[in-house]
Amino acid sequence: MPAPRKRPRSRAPGRPRSAASRDAILKAAYQILNEGGFAGFTVEGVAARAGAGKATIYRWWQTKGTLAIEAFLVALTPRFEQPRQSSSAIVDLRAHVHHAAGIYRGRAGQLLRELIALGQEDSKTSLRLRMDFVEPRRATAIQLLQRALASGELAPGTDIDVLADALWGPIFHRLLVSRAPIDRGFIDRLLDLVLGGVMRPAAATAQGFAYSSAKDGSQS
Repeated sequence: MPAPRKRPRSRAPGRPRSAASRDAILKAAYQILNEGGFAGFTVEGVAARAGAGKATIYRWWQTKGTLAIEAFLVALTPRFEQPRQSSSAIVDLRAHVHHAAGIYRGRAGQLLRELIALGQEDSKTSLRLRMDFVEPRRATAIQLLQRALASGELAPGTDIDVLADALWGPIFHRLLVSRAPIDRGFIDRLLDLVLGGVMRPAAATAQGFAYSSAKDGSQS
């Protein structure tokens, strides 16, 4: 009489083992990066904290730089999600720039400086940071400016690409080069200066009132 066949053992419900392991590695990587910067970041340390093997890590990430970048992106990207849309694209743009500057003022800004410096020596890290962090942030600003142009808040013919660079260039100059503060006062002066020259007069008057009201409400 043939032996009864063993039924295949069913897997426990939940995320696939590989996905759970990848999440644990990325979480451990960001924790170590946040604690000690890239100077204290090692694959050995990530493996030990995540309970994973070094071979597993190197199978998914070719260098510790690409691992650090992905961990940074996974942790930081949700914090850049666009706030609720208002009736004014300019009000939303100002809120977006202030929100991003607030993130850059903290630990994330310090880590971003280190990772950009790393990218000068590692082309793969530089490409990943540019494509998955810098470009999406710029794309969001472009979309808001295009919306402002379509709604008539910006003067017809405004060069959106140059305007986006004029808004973000000084922020990154302070973050990466001069290390001067990027506090709320600086951001307000920057936005007033850059947008003041391209907004239609009626829209500028209405936007100034709307932004003041929104800011006053957020501080109450």
